[in-house]
Amino acid sequence: MRWHHAGIDVRNLDHSISFYESMFDFKMEQFLTLSGEKIAFLKNEDVKIELIELEDIPPPCHSVHIAWQVEDIESWMKRLRGKGLSSSEGPYKLKNGWVTVFYEGLDGEVIELIQVCNRKHSKCSCARY
Repeated sequence: MRWHHAGIDVRNLDHSISFYESMFDFKMEQFLTLSGEKIAFLKNEDVKIELIELEDIPPPCHSVHIAWQVEDIESWMKRLRGKGLSSSEGPYKLKNGWVTVFYEGLDGEVIELIQVCNRKHSKCSCARY
């Protein structure tokens, strides 16, 4: 078994597609409609997300947390700040040496970026935190 995708209910599919394309470099992979839902699958390398807009029904209140591992968390934070997206929490250095920062998506979903650092490599940007 291997991971396929995470699904996120959204209020406005077009706005959410634009958000994930512009902020996190996702690209449209597939669009379909099914039982009154508009569904878009977006992909960035091996990561896939499914954005779901229900026709005439507001999305339910829910809590979604997705996390993506990145090589250089500082460059991602700088890039997102440049695009007008500020972190909602962090960055934090965890006890295991990892660094994590959180953002909020258009529909309240929590987007976590995490850099997994090897303590043996002092050149890792995690050492700055």
